[in-house]
Amino acid sequence: MIKKKKFLAVILARGGSKGIPKKNIYKINNHPLISYSLAAAQNSKKIDKIVVSSDSKEILNISKKYGADEIINRPKHLSNDRATSADALYHAVIEIEKKLNYKFDYIIELPCVSPLRDHDDINKALEILSLNKYDSVVSYVDTGEKHPIRLKRIKNKKITNFCKDYKEAKWGSIRQDFEPCFIRNGAIYAMTRDCIVKSKSRWGKKSFPLIMSDKKSINIDTKFDLLMAKMMIENGYCKNFPKINFILPKKKIDKSKKTILITTPTHILKNFKQKIEEKYNCLYIQPSDSYEIKKKLAGVDYWICNPSPIYKIDNKILHFAQKLKAIFTPSTGVTHLDINYLKKKKIKLFSIKNHPKLKDIKASSEFSFGLVLDSLRNLSSGTLSSKNGSWRQQEDNLRGNQLYKKKIGIIGYGRIGSNVAKYAKSFGMKCLVYDPYKKNYLKKKGLFKDFDRLIRLSDVILISVHLNSKTKNLVDKNFFKKMNKNSILINTSRGEVIDEKALLKALKNKSIKRAYLDVITNEQQSDLSNHPLIEYSRDNKNLIITPHMAGLTFESENIAADIIFNLLKNAEKKN
Repeated sequence: MIKKKKFLAVILARGGSKGIPKKNIYKINNHPLISYSLAAAQNSKKIDKIVVSSDSKEILNISKKYGADEIINRPKHLSNDRATSADALYHAVIEIEKKLNYKFDYIIELPCVSPLRDHDDINKALEILSLNKYDSVVSYVDTGEKHPIRLKRIKNKKITNFCKDYKEAKWGSIRQDFEPCFIRNGAIYAMTRDCIVKSKSRWGKKSFPLIMSDKKSINIDTKFDLLMAKMMIENGYCKNFPKINFILPKKKIDKSKKTILITTPTHILKNFKQKIEEKYNCLYIQPSDSYEIKKKLAGVDYWICNPSPIYKIDNKILHFAQKLKAIFTPSTGVTHLDINYLKKKKIKLFSIKNHPKLKDIKASSEFSFGLVLDSLRNLSSGTLSSKNGSWRQQEDNLRGNQLYKKKIGIIGYGRIGSNVAKYAKSFGMKCLVYDPYKKNYLKKKGLFKDFDRLIRLSDVILISVHLNSKTKNLVDKNFFKKMNKNSILINTSRGEVIDEKALLKALKNKSIKRAYLDVITNEQQSDLSNHPLIEYSRDNKNLIITPHMAGLTFESENIAADIIFNLLKNAEKKN
């Protein structure tokens, strides 16, 4: 909302599509095409309602699943090939205003065939529209090579200039000499209510051209467009991250029970909801929805948080907590929480670290060893090679090393480090371990190695330490200087353990062979696409990053949920 004006976003998505069947729900990167426009609208805090209009029940159901506030059943006469977008948009606006019983000031249509347009573009269009005297804002892109001068008519095998006003010289043309030329990119049509309701047009007499980059201007009409969009989304050129809304039924508040906020996923947990709902008023909110969390936090006694939120749980959020007694995180790490602020506000913190049942969680250990396996045998490179249609033609790039007799250096011999050592031994690897807190124990086992010697001798180094003041930037420029040029670094602990500038320098200079990371610094953000390490990994094969997924298994999350439930019960008894 801007200056108390109401903004409506409409996504038109008919079911029929001849060129690409079911185009509007075609899956790209495991999400339907329409979900990218829904995500863009959701990320814009200026939009009050998001509406999807379609003649397809399947599209409407998917839209609700991905966060549409309202859905409109579009009649058949507005869903055929000859129906105009303006008529369908007019119908959607009139119908939703009837349903909600109030009128909007501004309308923005977001065609779902433009998946790369994001909330920044939407916000810019709405600000221009609402703060100036324009009746519409329409997005355009430079035509580039497809300039009118180069347009040709081919008839009876004869080539002539298409535009009489823009004839191309016989010697050809130079792009740099072209007068700038733009075309609508089909990403944004923002307008006043009068523009669409009274004039039945998506652009009026005073229309502002919003120029967008060609990277955001793919408009999916052909299979080639779809392939281009797919490649760009899968390679990180999209800021729209679709999320499924797990809608839970609202229950009456029992004043005799305390209220617990749950922002960690529960749909994969067995019996957890049933057990916790017997004792508490449960308030479920999407983990990404910090705005809704702030609104509801005042009435919350306990909070089971998501272990990897896209925001830091600090004073900006906890400021709204009036009676919060404790936060429970189903993780061993707590970098997503402001510990000092929790202490200041006397809010207790419970994690699953050091719990006896933690020994049954093997997910992160298995994943860490999986990266060891991939680092030496190029498993992920092999799958990409076959996907690209190449078989043994790329064998020089796929040839790896066997694990047998290779030296693995493990820094930190806790739960993960000790498990990985067992797995490595079963493959015939030689384990070198550094952990100053278990030095005598490791010496008896014949595993202990001096820190510097471990770095110099290891073929693969795994970092599996807890983050604290001593381990922050443990892996620095001196660390990389000691590493062998053919050695590999793996980190599944916390991003802050590594000096990332030093890592980038080592990778660029090829002073180490490769790095595998499941964690990076500053993870508590909604958009990490511009993170220096992620940007580097797009164009360089010697850095592989996974999205903090080591602990993501059904089994580990269910065990963690049981631990949290028991911690919650014990905390209640003490209170």
